[in-house]
Amino acid sequence: MKGYIRPAIASGVVIVLLTAIVAVVLWQAPRGVAQEQPPMLEYPPFPPTPTIGPNPTAPVVPQHATTLAADAFDDPATAGAWTFVPLEPIRLAEQRPVWAIADGRLQQRFTASAGNPSTLETAAVTGAPAWTDYTVQVSFYDLYNGTAGLVARYTGDDPLTASYYRYRILKNAYPATPKQVLERVHQGVTTTLVEIREPGFTDRVWHVLAMNVTGDTITVTLDGTVVVEAFDPEPLPAGRAGVYTRAMGGILFDDFSVTSR
Repeated sequence: MKGYIRPAIASGVVIVLLTAIVAVVLWQAPRGVAQEQPPMLEYPPFPPTPTIGPNPTAPVVPQHATTLAADAFDDPATAGAWTFVPLEPIRLAEQRPVWAIADGRLQQRFTASAGNPSTLETAAVTGAPAWTDYTVQVSFYDLYNGTAGLVARYTGDDPLTASYYRYRILKNAYPATPKQVLERVHQGVTTTLVEIREPGFTDRVWHVLAMNVTGDTITVTLDGTVVVEAFDPEPLPAGRAGVYTRAMGGILFDDFSVTSR
């Protein structure tokens, strides 16, 4: 009986080896064929980054006007002249809106820490609390934010007690209305002065936005055309000036100025 055990073992080993060789051949053959075939799914190429055109030509400052402030944002060091504020209460530090001066523009860059987009309203303000009658003007370019605006006569630091005029405008692509709103915020309490359902602004195009506050009258122009005029029976007396948006990122500001006559 022992004489038959060894041949049987040898035959078994041979069969195992032959089976392994055939399996390897069969596995490699389809691989070679598959490598010659085109992929089953091809992703389309990413669209190119949109080219941002040159800034619009800002209106000439009237001959007898006085320039109170001006910033072309060519130097990041000018950020020290600005205060970046939330216009709504925030509970966590990572919710705080982030602003930066880079590439020759003032940019809103989402929120702190995680860098998440947020619908929280925010402003960048500059100047003196004693400013009374003036025109605040800026050029803006919206990539994907959808909201732009200006603030005037801003006082305070806490959004619950701050006072200011706020004009905001939505892009036309948004279905939401009203597209334009002028408001007085007094110690955190908002009063609507004007609402306009249509139109808004065209995104990915430079626009020039200006707001004049003189006494109890507020006038807003978009690209040189008057879009809002309002009389405030309880006018705010004075305050700083600045720009407004939401902490969604994707918006650029340039050629900021504040002038008075």
